[in-house]
Amino acid sequence: MTCTELAALLVDYLNGELVIEHHETVSIHISGCKKCEGFVATYSHTVRVARALPKCCSLSPAFEARLRAALGEHLGE
Repeated sequence: MTCTELAALLVDYLNGELVIEHHETVSIHISGCKKCEGFVATYSHTVRVARALPKCCSLSPAFEARLRAALGEHLGE
């Protein structure tokens, strides 16, 4: 497994949604790759912190449209 392949499976891995063979392959890669071990730890921490944030109210439709337009320009979409 390559680091790129791991990144593509990371969300499913962390959510426990991979079949056992893929889960084991990802686990083995993480245990042998310091780069991915750090990436997975950082990503997991970021998800936990984001989920702990308080929920906010809905955005107004006008603000949401402006935000999406600005993000689209920034991301080149």
